[in-house]
Amino acid sequence: MPELADGLPLVDDLVGAARYHRIAPLAHVALRGVRPDLAEPLRVDRDTVIVRHSRMLAALREIETVLGDLPWLTFKGPVLSELAHPVSGLRSYKDLDILVDPLDLREAHERLNAVGWNVIDSNETLERPELSGEVRLASSRRILVDLHWSMVVNVSRRQRFPISTPMLLRRRRRVQAGLAPLWALDPTDALLHVCLHAALSGGTRLLHLIDADQLARDIDDWDLVAIRAKEWRSTAQTALVLGRARRLLGTPLPADLYPMLGLSSVLRPALSTVDRRWPTEMLHKDESLPRLVARAVQPTARGTLAWALHNSAVGVFNRTRRAPVPPPRIPADPSKIDQYMSAVESTVRGVDLRSP
Repeated sequence: MPELADGLPLVDDLVGAARYHRIAPLAHVALRGVRPDLAEPLRVDRDTVIVRHSRMLAALREIETVLGDLPWLTFKGPVLSELAHPVSGLRSYKDLDILVDPLDLREAHERLNAVGWNVIDSNETLERPELSGEVRLASSRRILVDLHWSMVVNVSRRQRFPISTPMLLRRRRRVQAGLAPLWALDPTDALLHVCLHAALSGGTRLLHLIDADQLARDIDDWDLVAIRAKEWRSTAQTALVLGRARRLLGTPLPADLYPMLGLSSVLRPALSTVDRRWPTEMLHKDESLPRLVARAVQPTARGTLAWALHNSAVGVFNRTRRAPVPPPRIPADPSKIDQYMSAVESTVRGVDLRSP
């Protein structure tokens, strides 16, 4: 543990940085024995996460009973908290993510709705031309669930990253989360999803790099990682996030991982230069070059530059527009929910997604 100077500015900086990187509970545990004065302001973060995680595991046990024989799995929050965090149960997250086959979405919703889980999306949200890959539910205890039929919520990103929900469900595994056995992604799918999610979020939060580091340490077959990353078209995102994890956390990776993933020889040193000049751990706000690069990264340097310029132009355009006044958050009508379910079903009608 490095020596840390005393003083309120340091405390404020550390608390702010820990919360930005979403590792405040973990920082509390790391500091409480050596610098209790720095750990104390983070105690509330730790206690909040512990209580929330306990409630979420109880909700997952209920969901498993309700979904019964439907193929489903949970990803992100509770599973990563239990299986991919240095201290089990202390990973920050806010809601539950449940994945079901798109052809089972209506049935899953009806079963959950029957026991008090209600859609909280508005009519406007469900009517958008860009069909969302999830519908949001809430229980009477105000626990939120994102009920996914696709791992990728945005339709344009679904076109870029063709991830097969039926294949994910076919490969799912049984894991132990607290006292509850749950269905989760298989180890390779879990790593690839964490890397993709982190990159699309900017790849600048230490929490996401910790997730990737912990999952990577359980990988035995890196050839399989490369094969599936190519199927998902997420090779560049996988390489970028794992590269940042290795630089910061010493993640053990194959020496030839970048060639395995098909990254160009020009892109590799470019990514390394960005990460050395702007270290992730020193970033305390979203606006940064590393975030821009992560959200735009492609297997080639030219493709990455093109996407970065595109994203920058879109960002400038959006900032110059007057933000519309958001409509009142009124839960969707049953008829709109039914129309959304029908729209999801129509995206797969005529295609046998359950075939090998």
